[in-house]
Amino acid sequence: MPAPPAFEGCLSLEPDALPAENVMKADGFHVSIRDVDALHRLWFPNGEAPLKAAVLIPLDPHLPERLASLQRWHRWLSEQSAGPPPRWQRFSPYRIHRFSLMLRAWDGVAKGSSRQEVASVLFNPALEKLRSLDWKNRPERRRLHRLLKAAEQLIKVGYRRLLKPDSE
Repeated sequence: MPAPPAFEGCLSLEPDALPAENVMKADGFHVSIRDVDALHRLWFPNGEAPLKAAVLIPLDPHLPERLASLQRWHRWLSEQSAGPPPRWQRFSPYRIHRFSLMLRAWDGVAKGSSRQEVASVLFNPALEKLRSLDWKNRPERRRLHRLLKAAEQLIKVGYRRLLKPDSE
């Protein structure tokens, strides 16, 4: 936001001059900036015009998370190491892989593929040729069921737990 006139010492900022990885100009100016550790996502509601910068932070239940993100961005702006995002904002390679499997499984079933076909794509191509009785006794069938159940829970507002650490 532009700083109020009484705040003379504010940083001069040109949003369109930021080293953006991604830019979107809907309802203001959205910028994604990557540093060595993570991604900073910024929104300039008044567009990309130069401004004396101030930050508007809502006093809501997410204040601690917003302040942590602001501190990281401020360090980046000050040409210091912003450091990695807090641990609760990072996903392990295992969780990323599991989320990917959940989405792929959900999309496959939602598009009309049988669970056996989905499992053959995700886990083992040989599963597609199994008889129905053999498929019912396979561990991959139970694994797929667990993935679909977890995906359904995330879809039904559970994804918000990913955004806030203590909401579980």
